[in-house]
Amino acid sequence: MKFNITKLTLPVNELGRDFVVGDIHGHVSKLREQLKSLNFDQSQDRLICVGDLIDRGPESAQALDLLDEPWFFSVIGNHEFLMLSGLKHQNSKDRLVWIQNGGDWIASAPRDRWDHWFTKIECMPVGIEVTSSTGRKYGIVHADYPARDWADFDQFNDDDLQRCIWSRENFRSEAKHTVKGVDTIFHGHSVSDGKLELGNRVYIEPGVYMGADFIIHRLD
Repeated sequence: MKFNITKLTLPVNELGRDFVVGDIHGHVSKLREQLKSLNFDQSQDRLICVGDLIDRGPESAQALDLLDEPWFFSVIGNHEFLMLSGLKHQNSKDRLVWIQNGGDWIASAPRDRWDHWFTKIECMPVGIEVTSSTGRKYGIVHADYPARDWADFDQFNDDDLQRCIWSRENFRSEAKHTVKGVDTIFHGHSVSDGKLELGNRVYIEPGVYMGADFIIHRLD
C-alpha cells in the first residue's frame, strides 16, 4: 500500500492554543477528561495526535470519528496503516497482524461506517508541520524521522515513509542528533516512562492502554 499524502502544513492558530498528544489507542473518554482539565476549547484550540488512534482500547470507532472534528488532526500510525492495508486492500498478512494487535474490535463495528473510515485514513498525512504564534516550528511524525533535515521530507520515497510509521531505530539507539529545519519533532509509537527527549525529538507515548495518563503538550 502506497501513501498518497505525505505532509500536512497547518496555518498558525491565531485564535487559540495548539496541543499535541500521544497515541490514543481507543481511549477517547479518558482523552476528553484530560482535555477538559486543560479547559480545551473546541471552537478555537486544536489537538494534533501522533497517530495510532485505534486498537487496544474500548473506543476505537469513536477515535476514528475524531477525524471528522475540525479541531482534531492526526498523522497516520502503524495501526491505521494495518487496518487500511488488511481490511480494504485485503493484505492477509497485515490483516492478521492487525487483528492480533487489537484490531478485533472491527467485528462489532458498524459496517456502514467502514468506507468512511477508509476514506479518512487514506487522507491522514505521514507528517504534520505547524508553526506556533511565537514562530517555533513543530513536526509530528508517528514513529521516527529517518533523515537529518526536516526539508528532506518532501523527497522521501515509500520506504522512508514506511520508516516514519514503523521504525524504532533512533528510539532504541537513543540517538541524540538534532534534525535541522525544525525546532521539535514529536513521536509516539514507542512506549517510554513519561516524556523522552532525544536531541530535538520528543517521544510522548507513555502507554495509555496500559493505564498511564496521556501526555498532552502545549505548542508554545
